[in-house]
Amino acid sequence: MVKVPKVSRNKLGGLLIIAGLCGGPLGSSAQTLNEKFEQLMFNREKGQVGAINYAGHSHNDYWQSQPFYTAYYAGMQSIEADIFLRNGKLMVAHDAKEMKTENTLNALYLDPVAKQYRKNGGTAFADKAKKLQLLIDVKENYKQVLPVLIKALEQYGDLFNPLKNANAIKVIVTGGRPKPDGFKDYPKWMFFDGEVNWNYDAASLAQTGLISADLKDYTDWNGKGLPENIPAIKKAVAKADSLGLRFRFYGTHDSPNAWQQLINLGVYWINTDHPKTLELFLEQRERSSFQSAKPQAIYTPSFQYDGQDRKVKRILLLIGDGMGLAAVKAATLANGGALNMTQIKTVGLSQTEALNSDNTDSAAGGSAIAVGQKVNNRAIAVDANGKPLPSVAAVLADQGWKTGVISIGDVTDATPAVFYAHQQERNESESILGQFQHSTMDFILGGKPGWLQKKSDWKGYAGVSIVKDQINQSGGKQIVFLSDELLKPVKDGRSTILKQSMLDGIKFLSRDDKPFFLMAESAQIDYAGHANDLKYSVMETLDFDKTIEEALKLADQDPEMLVVVTADHETGGLTLLDSDRKSGRVMVNFSSNDHTNAFVPVFAYGARSFLFRGVYDNTAIFHKLLEAAK
Repeated sequence: MVKVPKVSRNKLGGLLIIAGLCGGPLGSSAQTLNEKFEQLMFNREKGQVGAINYAGHSHNDYWQSQPFYTAYYAGMQSIEADIFLRNGKLMVAHDAKEMKTENTLNALYLDPVAKQYRKNGGTAFADKAKKLQLLIDVKENYKQVLPVLIKALEQYGDLFNPLKNANAIKVIVTGGRPKPDGFKDYPKWMFFDGEVNWNYDAASLAQTGLISADLKDYTDWNGKGLPENIPAIKKAVAKADSLGLRFRFYGTHDSPNAWQQLINLGVYWINTDHPKTLELFLEQRERSSFQSAKPQAIYTPSFQYDGQDRKVKRILLLIGDGMGLAAVKAATLANGGALNMTQIKTVGLSQTEALNSDNTDSAAGGSAIAVGQKVNNRAIAVDANGKPLPSVAAVLADQGWKTGVISIGDVTDATPAVFYAHQQERNESESILGQFQHSTMDFILGGKPGWLQKKSDWKGYAGVSIVKDQINQSGGKQIVFLSDELLKPVKDGRSTILKQSMLDGIKFLSRDDKPFFLMAESAQIDYAGHANDLKYSVMETLDFDKTIEEALKLADQDPEMLVVVTADHETGGLTLLDSDRKSGRVMVNFSSNDHTNAFVPVFAYGARSFLFRGVYDNTAIFHKLLEAAK
């Protein structure tokens, strides 16, 4: 048990930076330090998603409204403070004129550190894997200050002694400090901030805690775009890596782009004056980053029948729920710069506002596409007075078309429901499903609603067969419920069930050689946007794109087929921050966990695809589909 004696808050004053525990010096190896440096400089792989090779450093932390605690509870593993020695006390201040009697090193940092250490049962954080490192910036006369600092730290037992305590808070002295050959004059448990051009022997390297540099010595970068002089920056970072140490730039800009570029360049300690903002950025980074293992192949359409002005007899309407332009671009970059949908030449933009709000939900967004009229949020194909509005599927069915709906979500969710049901409240799932038996639709396929999973006595509806997983090709009007295994996210191992279900649906609807309309929804792109999970979003979009590939292949063989790919709205407020299409790496920012009213794409391929060019309300899609079939 580490002894942490109680120390009077006014005993000592000083300067302190708290940072995460750095890696120790390199162990013995046949590889020289120079060889190690060359390997890291020229062959290192940076930006590997999933590897946590960065942590936050709270710069000039004593300027926070709550020194130490603001940064500590924001997860910063490095916290900075400057110290002066006055009347035997270590005082925390940026310069001498800012000193306040109460701002001692003990009061602002050492006592709070000890308190949290005791509270966590002998570790710096409740998360035992996280370390806390104190980097103390001595502003004047280090030869006088360091002996006082050493005595102050020793009063806390082995709390600051990693040689005796594996969970110790590591203390690193920066600012006023000796050169490496002078490190030996101080206790071996005290560490020092190194510089890129210093030379180290084994003893001084053992007392070096990290390598720091002023960013301004390398670049005049304003934090936007890429910094100039990247080779010099990489060389500095590689020097630290070759020594087995972590690197810190001070004098950096405080912005997501600057943080991201520094991480890409291998900088471990990310400098900030806004620890809470950096905390959010770092917390989201894992869910906001993705790197594909291998791009999936892309089909090159023949365009043989694309754009021909002939009556359409077969329509495939493919809806990526929540798939905005940025989601398409993120998946495109992750797939090496191309998707099947981006091969399509005819592209439009759809505006998704609802009747009663500029920010639509899936019910209003889907209804507008399905019925050609704006409706209120939460309404399923009914107007503001609750009057049912016929969907494009119903209109075509009245003209002798076969129709069906597919979703990789609940079959009574808003997007599939708007094509076969009418309801003022989208949550009335039981009523929505019950309307299918009275609709003109031939089949619906998707997940079983929650209320139905709890019922053991449900027998279905008159004239409707209930099928599991796959359409019964010999059957009539039917509801196909997919098992849970077929509805899990692609990232968790779902098969290409959307593509296969679309092909099965086309086969079923084509039995009588009649024209058909089929809507297939990739429901979980929306789930990914709500979860702010880029991996989820990209993998669902790539799965959707495989379905689009099959649709394009069919349209290349059928002069009377029209394929339309669109979305009901955008989800997540996705913004692209950084990418490398060669490696399939993408980094984004989510500004929301809900829908936005951003433009969504409309891709059209096949007969009369030209109708879908331009910018228009989502209601126009209904009219354009009917015009294509006219």
